[in-house]
Amino acid sequence: MSTEPPSSAQYLTQEARSLFQLLAAHLKDADSPPRMDRWSVELWAVTEPEVRRHLLLLAAWEARTAAWNEPCTDGIEGQYAQEFTQCASSWVRLHPGEDVDAFCTGQHPAAFAASSLAFDRDDLLVSLATALRLIAHATS
Repeated sequence: MSTEPPSSAQYLTQEARSLFQLLAAHLKDADSPPRMDRWSVELWAVTEPEVRRHLLLLAAWEARTAAWNEPCTDGIEGQYAQEFTQCASSWVRLHPGEDVDAFCTGQHPAAFAASSLAFDRDDLLVSLATALRLIAHATS
């Protein structure tokens, strides 16, 4: 049994996956498109920006193969969500054999946009709405 703490990358991955599952369970009975509530806003606000960034990319990866049945251009969060999933789909084509971890830590337009969005406290609600849209899309 190892007594060493997980690496930073392992920590981010674990936290993002846990948050993804938690938000997905919370959205299970939600309206479509998913709506923010006080609980999700407070949770998102206390989540580290690095974890928020990782979650946005993880959710984009998970949503990359699902068809968008609803228009995504109705708000900035929909535009982000669609761009992130398109980037994840492109990543798979350009990097065969790479996995979600490579996508979440790679250098590509979605990573830069996710970082900007996740670290911007003024756009906290936009980043949350984007994450919820991606999670709902990935789990539908």
